Amino acid sequence: MEISRDLLLILHFIAMAGLLGGLLASQSKLNKGVLHSALLALVTGLGLVGIRYSLVDSYPDQYEEINHSVVGIKLVILIFILALGYLNAKKQVFPKRAWLAMVALSVSSIAIAVVW
Repeated sequence: MEISRDLLLILHFIAMAGLLGGLLASQSKLNKGVLHSALLALVTGLGLVGIRYSLVDSYPDQYEEINHSVVGIKLVILIFILALGYLNAKKQVFPKRAWLAMVALSVSSIAIAVVW
């Protein structure tokens, strides 16, 4: 179970790096890799929460309880990133406001993960 958690965590890190890196690399037109990275972050994040439930039940002395508020905030942030991405994916010119919002949301999601 811990090996699958570690693999999901590595994939989640790769997804967040792809999301932020893709945004920083594509200022004029939205890169499709940004949306794929956001979806990968969503799937791996949900997988990490599911595995964490079983690890807390199996090893209560090693793992802390899940902070549901942090999971909820990060989920809402990722849903906003995906919504902004899909709304602006087919536009010829990626709006600067949408780009700034997506970068700010990505950085805030990473900061929340590191701090809490």
